[in-house]
Amino acid sequence: MDKKCVMGKIKIVSEVFDKFMMKRLKAEGMPILQNHITLFHILPEDGSTLLFNEVASLWQISKSSLSDIINKYEGQGLIQKCECHSDKRSVHIRLTEDAMPIRKRILELEEEFRSLLLKDFTDEQKEIFECNIDKVINNINDFRF
Repeated sequence: MDKKCVMGKIKIVSEVFDKFMMKRLKAEGMPILQNHITLFHILPEDGSTLLFNEVASLWQISKSSLSDIINKYEGQGLIQKCECHSDKRSVHIRLTEDAMPIRKRILELEEEFRSLLLKDFTDEQKEIFECNIDKVINNINDFRF
C-alpha cells in the first residue's frame, strides 16, 4: 500500500478492531452487537439519563434506527426509557445496573486492543500518536457534513 494512502490504513485498523470486538463479544456471550458499542459509550456510566434526541444526534443515526436499538436493549434489561414528566413527548434513556458490567468490559476490551495496536511503541510514541489522533478528530469536527 502506498505511503500516501493514509485513509486505507485507517480503514484497515478500523476493520481489524471491528473483527476483534465482534469475536470477543461473541466469545464472551455478551448480548450486544459490535456496531451498538457506541450507545454504551454515549450513555453515562453513572446511570443518569440523556434525551433520546440527544443520543441520536451524538451517535449520528436516525431516530427510527435508535428506537429499534433502544427497544432491543430495553427488552434485555440493559436500557431503561423514562418519560419526562414536564414534556410527555421527550424520552430519556439510561443504562441500567445490568448494563454496567457490559460497559466496563467493552472498555477493557478496547484497552486490550489499544495495547496490542501500540505494543511496539515507546511511551512517548504512544502519547504523540494519541495526540495526533485527537488533532485529526478536531479537524474532522471542523468540516463535518
